[in-house]
Amino acid sequence: MRLFGTDGIRGEAGKYPLTPENILKLAKASSLVLKKKNSISRVVINKDTRLSGYIYEPALTAGFISMGINVVLVGPLPTPALTLLSKSLRADFSVMVTASHNPFFDNGLKFFSNQGLKISPEEEKMIEEYFFNYDFDNYKIKHSNYGKAVRLKDAIGRYSEALKRSTDRDLDYSKIKVILDCANGAAYKVAPEVLFEMGVNLHTIADKPSGININDKCGSLFPNKASKLVKKKKADIGICLDGDGDRVVLIDDSGEELKGEELIFILASYYLKNNFLKKGSKIVTNEIANFGLDISLKALGLKLLRVKVGDKNILKEIKKNNHLFGGEPSGHFIFKDDLLIGDGMTTAIRVLSIILKEGKSLSQLKKGITLLNTEEINQKIDKEKFYQNEDLIYRKLNNLLKNKKLFFNIRPSGTEPLLRVNLQYYKRNIKVNDLNKLKKNIKTIISDAC
Repeated sequence: MRLFGTDGIRGEAGKYPLTPENILKLAKASSLVLKKKNSISRVVINKDTRLSGYIYEPALTAGFISMGINVVLVGPLPTPALTLLSKSLRADFSVMVTASHNPFFDNGLKFFSNQGLKISPEEEKMIEEYFFNYDFDNYKIKHSNYGKAVRLKDAIGRYSEALKRSTDRDLDYSKIKVILDCANGAAYKVAPEVLFEMGVNLHTIADKPSGININDKCGSLFPNKASKLVKKKKADIGICLDGDGDRVVLIDDSGEELKGEELIFILASYYLKNNFLKKGSKIVTNEIANFGLDISLKALGLKLLRVKVGDKNILKEIKKNNHLFGGEPSGHFIFKDDLLIGDGMTTAIRVLSIILKEGKSLSQLKKGITLLNTEEINQKIDKEKFYQNEDLIYRKLNNLLKNKKLFFNIRPSGTEPLLRVNLQYYKRNIKVNDLNKLKKNIKTIISDAC
């Protein structure tokens, strides 16, 4: 049975596999796999603001210490802070305690290498193997070899300085009015501090975490409040982060939410105009990105390269073939030369700089891209039944959709018990009644099987 999904381990706090006992065991299992030979035996633990983090942080700490590994505690900070801290602290590996954009009653673990990159699928499988089969009760270690734990006092300072490296010192950021939504999450303190120090005209919301209000009708999944404030206060931009700060959704000056594809288009247009990209260059995105992006980038002389869903797949392709940047519609963006990988605030700061350099609003900058209509069907499934009937479900859905005038993608969620079916189409190609019937048939096929 697998523990890891598309982005670490995630589920309801206190339930299998995320019981305190299992978290302790996962710490021990990951130690056997990720601890480096001849190292200083150190792991960094970060967390977001959800209440159950107070359970998992000490459980992980105890597990690592019992395996002879020293622990450095740095949270709450955004997940991408580990890109910096893993390297600067010479850690063997690091762990983020978070369920990202999920509600407070969920939690999870993300494991990172000593370079601050997500661990490989092979390493995940090895951790699972040790978790299920290793006899930890008989693991031998001298009492004098136990690790120790310390809390890093200047963690937020190190991270904020790294964020400010994304700024352009020649620009006057006081000319921009920003609405910032921190999702009551990991960036609640550092994001407002950085924007304030940049000189931005700032109004901040959802920056008072209680442990149970993370992502609660705020942040990247719920940008409505920020959108209304952008219009009310006549702001230039709204910045909506998610619970662990690696995802960002932007609001333009008219109060409209910017689609991830629109932001990719803005970035690509700017980098092409300023010779950071050449004609024929490839921009990386995932398999469910809107096909209108392909068409719009092609008009600029650029190409779109698609990989499987997951920011780690975007990063892998960028590093492998030296692409400049890539991103997902959900709000994850990764740049080749960034000190902080997949950081929501870094992306937002880049966009602030583009607005100032171009002398144009976000609503003006996004002109030139036309997106297809989309429907995202998220059908609840019994995971065990789904995997038993997976081939049958895919075959039936493919037969249903293959002759329709639309693009489609079918994939199980890596973080929730859902099967996601993404439909994209030109309005002129499909009638409303036919679309509704199609959606109903999709749900029936899935629910009948699982």
